[in-house]
Order: sequence, then C-alpha cells, then structure tokens
Amino acid sequence: MKKILLVISLLLLQIVRGQDFLSQKIVELDKAYNNKELQALANDFERIALAEKNNSLAQYYTAYTYVRIADQAKENLIDSYCDKAEEYLKKAISLGFDSSETNALYAYLYSAKVKVSPMFRGSKMGKISKEYGKKAIKENPANPRPYLIRAIGVYYTPKVFGGGKEKALPILEEASEKFKNFVPKTPQYPHWGQGMLNYLLEEAKK
Repeated sequence: MKKILLVISLLLLQIVRGQDFLSQKIVELDKAYNNKELQALANDFERIALAEKNNSLAQYYTAYTYVRIADQAKENLIDSYCDKAEEYLKKAISLGFDSSETNALYAYLYSAKVKVSPMFRGSKMGKISKEYGKKAIKENPANPRPYLIRAIGVYYTPKVFGGGKEKALPILEEASEKFKNFVPKTPQYPHWGQGMLNYLLEEAKK
C-alpha cells in the first residue's frame, strides 16, 4: 500500500512540475519577440506537448508559437512553420480545446500564409482567415483575438482592394474594447494580441 501511495505521489509531483514549467514558458512567451527566442520556446512547448499528449494547452501553445514564428519568417519558410503549427493545433482541437481560440489561431495561421505571396494568396488565404475569424466570434463574441486578426488583414490589404489604415481603424478600436473587457479563464489561458493591437492602433492613427 505504501509503495502504491509513493508512486501516486511521484506522479502527482511530476504533473505539478509539468504545469509549473508550462506556466513559466507562457510567461516567457509573453515577453518574446524575435524568432530566436520564439524557436527556443517552441522547442520547450513541443517537448511538453509530446510528453503530455492529453495536455490541450501544451498543444495549443506549441501551435501558437509556431504561428508567431511563421508570421516573422522569410517567405520560403512560412509554409513549413504553418504546417508544424497546424499539426499541434489539430491535436488541441481533438482534445476539445476552446473552439473560439483554436479558430482564432487558424485565422492567424492563414493570415501568415498570405505573406508567402500576397499578390497570389491574398484573395484565397485572406478569405479563409476571415471565415475562421467569423467562426471564432460566433463561438465567443467576447474574444478579442479574431477581431484583431481581421483588423490586421484589412490593415495590410492595399487601399485599391478595400483595405488600408482607415478601414482597419474601426475594427482595431472594436478589438481594443474587447481586450479591455476580456478576462482569461486562467492565467495560462490564451491572452495574446494586446501588443500587436497597441502597435497597429498607434500606426493607424498617424
């Protein structure tokens, strides 16, 4: 009986340590900007995701970090990072993770894919990103991230095609209001986007 209790205690300790490590990496991710930092964090999240296959947060954050990398990568590397992100995003979905957040991340992923060739991909990939954003809003209208990703798409679309700063500003302001009222379910829960929003709002008002 004592041996069984010892094994259970050790397993519980490993789980707690794993959760603490994940929390630590999420805090680091909030402060990471360049791809060197993001790649190191992606490696850490991936190790957790592979060790804890039923940890939906670990799957989600691995996906999110790879989307972040893709968003800043050279054109010839974007698709491979997006593919890596999608691998883990599908795992998060299969584990029943928050559908508004996974759809918002899919919207971000396809927004990154546009950058491979905006002229040829803008229409198709932009439309897919927009559809995922709509799904995310339908699942949770209070989630600010799909509004942000939609605003980014409009912001970087040329004026001749119906985009630009002026068109993006109302969406950015709506996203800003959503961020003011949004409270993540836990400190570990998705809460990204405020930094991107602040930068674009400042630029759009110039």
